Amino acid sequence: MKVDERETGFKSAIGLVLRYGVIFAFAFVALGSILLFLEGQTGYRPLGTAEQLFAARNDLTGLAPLFQGVESAKPYAIIDLGLVVLLATPVARVVISIFLFLDEKRYAFVAITATVLAILMLSIFVVAPLVSP
Repeated sequence: MKVDERETGFKSAIGLVLRYGVIFAFAFVALGSILLFLEGQTGYRPLGTAEQLFAARNDLTGLAPLFQGVESAKPYAIIDLGLVVLLATPVARVVISIFLFLDEKRYAFVAITATVLAILMLSIFVVAPLVSP
């Protein structure tokens, strides 16, 4: 396979990941928003003041409550799933880049991209929980 063909395939794979990630994220957010509009409620607690709403959402963190809410068709959970997909899209791009660089035997780029992935994972799973209320 020529270098130009590999580069085109590389760009095509990355483009597909980003495109479908954004499309799915938009679809989930749109569906959740439509359900919220039609039902007039979040699926969790009645809407109150902004302070009450944000205080109520603190006990809904994590993937298990998210998937339970989506399974129950709760509008806020579906919107949150869209946001999770949107945030996971660039992370998926980095992961796929590692495999594509490995396939091309570009080990310097594999090391750089793996470092970027490690920083992303550190910020998501270690730093973010430390700074959240």
